[in-house]
Amino acid sequence: MPDDARFEWFADTMGVRTNDRVLELGPGSGASLVRIAKRLRGGRIVGLDRSATAIGRAADRCATEIADGRVRLVEGAAGPDSTRAVLAQLDGNDRFDLVFAVNVNLFWTGPATAAWSMIRECLSPTGRLWFCYGYGSPTSPSTSPKPTTDQLTTRLTAAGFHSDVTTSGDLLAAHAVAKGL
Repeated sequence: MPDDARFEWFADTMGVRTNDRVLELGPGSGASLVRIAKRLRGGRIVGLDRSATAIGRAADRCATEIADGRVRLVEGAAGPDSTRAVLAQLDGNDRFDLVFAVNVNLFWTGPATAAWSMIRECLSPTGRLWFCYGYGSPTSPSTSPKPTTDQLTTRLTAAGFHSDVTTSGDLLAAHAVAKGL
């Protein structure tokens, strides 16, 4: 599958660990869920998507990972209305070690106030927050639509985060850290 290199690069860049509790915002049909789940042994990844169609496709694609408990899916928009349902997927195990989104434009095209509220509530105090963009590979030319480093940094700063951006080929990943940490 052509996105293998992309999702492997994102997972490497984010530093996914075997016991991480992971939340992906907007996983679509679940290609990234499968790649991250392969790295988990004691951890779990929860995918939150507002599209019932996407959740259905992700459920089909991730059937094995759902059956063994590494993947859980929640239908809903990124915001306070979904926070309780998402946190319930951790079975009382506090908050997420890693929250990320791949090609979710919400975070660089507008203020995303509701989504930021949810992220702050779901991310553990020592958790990692990443925003990843690109459709190619870490070795292909940069041609896919994505924010510039300046656009993404400006939005993250406005939301109260410092960021460190890593790029490779067609891929961009921004690690966001709350100001004051």
